[in-house]
Amino acid sequence: MECEKIKTGCESMLWVLLLLICPMRMAAAGDTLPSVEIQNVAYGENADDVIPVVLVADNNYGPQMYITMLSILKNSNADTRYDFYLLVPSDFEKRYENFILELGDSYGCKVNFVDMGTAFSDVPDGSSLPSAAYYRLLAPNLLSNYSKCVYLDTDIVVRHDLGELFNTDLEDCYIAGVKDMQMVVSGTEYLLSINLHDANHYINSGVLVMNLDLMRRDNLQEKFVAMAKRGINNKRAFVFADQDIFNIVCHDRIKFLDLKFNVSPERLESAMDFEDYRIKMQKFYGENQFDDACNDPIILHFFGKKPWDFRTIMFDDRWWEICRMSPFYEEMLYKYIASRIMADVDARIGTNTFRYNKYNYYRSKILSKLTCGKKKVHYQRKCEEIKKALGIH
Repeated sequence: MECEKIKTGCESMLWVLLLLICPMRMAAAGDTLPSVEIQNVAYGENADDVIPVVLVADNNYGPQMYITMLSILKNSNADTRYDFYLLVPSDFEKRYENFILELGDSYGCKVNFVDMGTAFSDVPDGSSLPSAAYYRLLAPNLLSNYSKCVYLDTDIVVRHDLGELFNTDLEDCYIAGVKDMQMVVSGTEYLLSINLHDANHYINSGVLVMNLDLMRRDNLQEKFVAMAKRGINNKRAFVFADQDIFNIVCHDRIKFLDLKFNVSPERLESAMDFEDYRIKMQKFYGENQFDDACNDPIILHFFGKKPWDFRTIMFDDRWWEICRMSPFYEEMLYKYIASRIMADVDARIGTNTFRYNKYNYYRSKILSKLTCGKKKVHYQRKCEEIKKALGIH
């Protein structure tokens, strides 16, 4: 009975808070995208004044894809043109597609959805990274009409025009990216296990400029796919999936970008709070790069804690500012409020096994209504398992 009260109280609080804050306009899910043969996809023209941008998302990151695109377009120069190539699974929700297409129309840019079909569908359930994480490895042949492109993760907010990033002179390098200092701090042993011997030359793959011409010439996509299959067949082969693959295959042909192009708010906050960490960052990137990243970051990349889960991250207001302009504001706000209330209930219930399991049942039931795709299935299964254990009918 006590858990029933908790459940009922949580649901009431969620809806009351949401209705007080803003009107409801959640869209219903619709049909899926038409199937596209991956080998034959080639959109757009290779024009000097167009920046092709590749983004990847499954249904868990549909709203975030929109928000990243909106941040690019809102902070773009008036004369910059973008072509977006959105790599998505076959079950990508129609409501996400429709909102994103409307966004493209409102800014006069080209938006191309690429249904990735069964690409990397053999990633096992329960893997730390979904199959969509590997889609970007296919960019060289998918964007066959372009000589280069920008790739961005969808936990990103872009604060300035992408022209400076896109116009990076790649010379004879396959990719350009920002060095990942965390590998120097705590990942050296792991890098040795995947035959990378210099942590100072390992990049974060969330922001990339890709030299598509050179990649095609040297058949890099075939190497990417072969290595991905190896990683999928051996779960412990590559902890960071595509990021490891990019670093291994391109290891001696990587151009390093300034920190301002891929700034982790969580790490920057650690540098503000802990002097020794700040000194390490200043030494690793150089004081000028560190200062530029603090004062005027071009790209904020929330690859640690997410602003839609935690409201105590440095620069989280920049993400919510863009989110508030999107059609997903109420939905993301609802999920945030739900997660915070559940966290509070979790703390109150403590470790009593029966009460905790019963609470976990109702928590999973609520989350199965709020999520989609693999996460939805995960919470539905969890509900059934707990129901069976508790004898709930």
